[in-house]
Amino acid sequence: MNLTHAISSSKYEVFVGIDVDAKSYAVTYQDRQKKGRSFKMPASSQELFQYFQKRFPNKQLVYAYEAGGTGYSLHDYLAKQNQDCMMVHPPSIQKAPKDRVKTNRIDSQKLSDQLRSGELKGIRVPSETYRHLRHLVDLRQQYVRVATQTKQRIKALLLFENVQLPQDVESKSWSLKFLLSLRELSSKLKPVPQLKLTAYLDDLDHHRKRVLWSFKELRQFCKTNEEIQKNINYLRSIPGLGFVVSSYVLARIGDPQHLGRVDELASFAGVVPTESSTGDSINRGHITHMGDGLLRSLLVEASWIAISKDKELEQFYHRIRSKHPPQHGARIAIVAVARKLTQRIHCVLKEQRNYIVH
Repeated sequence: MNLTHAISSSKYEVFVGIDVDAKSYAVTYQDRQKKGRSFKMPASSQELFQYFQKRFPNKQLVYAYEAGGTGYSLHDYLAKQNQDCMMVHPPSIQKAPKDRVKTNRIDSQKLSDQLRSGELKGIRVPSETYRHLRHLVDLRQQYVRVATQTKQRIKALLLFENVQLPQDVESKSWSLKFLLSLRELSSKLKPVPQLKLTAYLDDLDHHRKRVLWSFKELRQFCKTNEEIQKNINYLRSIPGLGFVVSSYVLARIGDPQHLGRVDELASFAGVVPTESSTGDSINRGHITHMGDGLLRSLLVEASWIAISKDKELEQFYHRIRSKHPPQHGARIAIVAVARKLTQRIHCVLKEQRNYIVH
């Protein structure tokens, strides 16, 4: 069982904290009276389970470990054995201000201690289908990121070599005409810079093909999965959200049935304002910038499209913009629109319906 909330120590008799490594587990367990021990063992889910079944065959156990590069295999195995397991976001684990010593054993002790005291909250573990969606979304995004980096290298090389592009071929979209012009320009360079530019252009051509390939694979995966396709269609009914944004949002959310508060997605994207309030005084500042930076960026891009298609959002944008100085108004307003979009996303996914533009 996946635990996403703080637990009650009265329900369990043994609390197991595990620091998971590729080759070994650092394990600390204790009972309600804080009696237990720490030890190290091979990284084997089966051996871990068998160890505790032999020692505590008739007791209620709960396990916890940090989410990380080792994935969900330990959680999945324990869940199949009907064991309660909590995966924890590492920054949520409490640490003493002057704590300067970090070892695997100490980390497992902290997990066990805070699990017993009910201070830990788990993350939602996505089902295998949504994990596969996340893999494909991440794959496409990796190719997009590499292609963008290659474009930046090309720009840097042209600037360094003082190469000016003709006005009629300058382009922000990197069209085929623009790329052809770059290849023609390479002939005007000296041999080594020409070699470097040609290599970059070849790389960019390869990356663009991989972006297209990964996009097609992502679309095909969604089409063959009825639940995912249905939820993407709900998201695409919201003005501003196309397939790329919708698939990324769904990959990060996972199963919409597990969505909590309406402001949860806004917090995850980091588009909620910071707040420092005392008594009757309420002071809100800039957005937190916490959470998924790419999701935040995609939502802001989608917001610019949304205000051109949705009159309600357009009016909201101009109302917020008019309340702030001209140099900051547009930026503040479009982030507020992005926050509105997260509420609409929550609504259509929780209620399983299309959005109706008013």
